[in-house]
Amino acid sequence: MARLKLLIAEDDVVIAQNLSLSLEAMGYEVCHVVSTGEELLLEVHQHNPDLVILDITLEGKLDGIETAALLAKATKVPFIFMTAFSDKETIDRAKQTNPYAYLVKPFEARTLQSSIELAIHNAGTRQLATDASPARPVPATDTTDTVEADNFLLHDTLFVKVRNRLEKVALEDIIWIEAQDIYCNIKTRTHLYLVSQSLKTLEQRLPAGQFMRVHRSYIVHLSAIEAIEDNHILIGGKHIPIGNTHKDSLLKRLQIL
Repeated sequence: MARLKLLIAEDDVVIAQNLSLSLEAMGYEVCHVVSTGEELLLEVHQHNPDLVILDITLEGKLDGIETAALLAKATKVPFIFMTAFSDKETIDRAKQTNPYAYLVKPFEARTLQSSIELAIHNAGTRQLATDASPARPVPATDTTDTVEADNFLLHDTLFVKVRNRLEKVALEDIIWIEAQDIYCNIKTRTHLYLVSQSLKTLEQRLPAGQFMRVHRSYIVHLSAIEAIEDNHILIGGKHIPIGNTHKDSLLKRLQIL
């Protein structure tokens, strides 16, 4: 029987290492360890784990609860929360993401293993319930392209939710946007933001005079383009592919001598 693959998100190196060793000793396979929510959302598709164990407090822009909410939208991978906090506010926030189990630090190996078994059982039960549910009619509006309350666009500014506050991002500072399933990476000259919006939604909201979709997975700020070579755009050291259906339109937008 194949070993269960587990992915860990923990920003304390010592705790992450000890947890990995404990899990391996129990017979599980730890396929990867990350320290931020952004890393988790990128790596989960590459490693395809059976279960994610993540700390509620993580480095980066996203905490564990925000990361879990995005994970649940993009995948069916079950997850367990770890936290040193057991206050009602934290637990209430965590409950909104429907975790498969919950661990309060410090915990014993026996508790850890029981939580993993419970999470895998709950995942199977939820999947059976989903399969048994009658198909619902698809609404006319694609809800993944609806602008949510955590991102607001003004005339020349995008407000992005980072933890418990909204950070202002000037449109002129954005150099490219990359699709990651139902969320996107927004790259500015100094930061990388992960937002729960589809690329289609952002394309509709950004001014067409400044931004252009050049690939099914990329939007670029036209003024940020440094060079074009071999069907790629060079921006800030990143090579962005140009889709065949977008190439002619892009070249028409540029002044080529």
